[in-house]
Amino acid sequence: MLEPHRIAPDTVLVPRLVPAADGFGFVNTMVITGREPVLVDTGSAVHRDQWREDVFSVVDPGDVRWIFVSHDDADHVGNLTAALETCPRATLVTGRLRHPPLDPRRRIRHIRDGEAWTVAGRTLTAVRPPLFDASATLGLYDGRTGVYWSADCFGAVVPHPTADAGDLPADEHLEAVDRFATGLSPWRAWLDPVVFGGYVDQLAAMELTALATAHGPTITGRRIRLAFDALR
Repeated sequence: MLEPHRIAPDTVLVPRLVPAADGFGFVNTMVITGREPVLVDTGSAVHRDQWREDVFSVVDPGDVRWIFVSHDDADHVGNLTAALETCPRATLVTGRLRHPPLDPRRRIRHIRDGEAWTVAGRTLTAVRPPLFDASATLGLYDGRTGVYWSADCFGAVVPHPTADAGDLPADEHLEAVDRFATGLSPWRAWLDPVVFGGYVDQLAAMELTALATAHGPTITGRRIRLAFDALR
């Protein structure tokens, strides 16, 4: 219902809408194109055929050099093994996975919160989102474009398909962000208000042009600040 679409220079969101009780949810992947393309999360296995078609309409699998995985919930690693098989030049970049898909000595690079690596002249940094659904979750910040992949954070079930959160009334969208956030994990419970506020402030202070989430429409422009206010 939504096609892959550009959200920033060299950055394409590959959306997958799923029916929900009160609208539509999302299981998204992001592709950073350029000289060393990066796949960011790999969606759910149930969508594998369409996922392959959509992702590899954006980038040739032989060109993919990196696959970043935020965490290993099934809706983020569902096509990881298939992607690694299809993209023979790709190196997996991730935190500590519970079930690594390959020999850890081969084609895998572990990264921690705050660490960065260079991809064809751009710096990509692992930045943990303030809210998450698995304890090892990492987000990804592209210093060249200002796009931040927030994994489960900033997700929203929306009443009708839309690529950009700005197409929805602000109150409606922010209420959906709040509902989605309150359903995330018990992991946020151990973050006291000071620690949680620090994570939010750290991320909000970065130069952001887009919040790309695995589970909602992309947040851009003035809506970014409002989304952080909702999170607080």
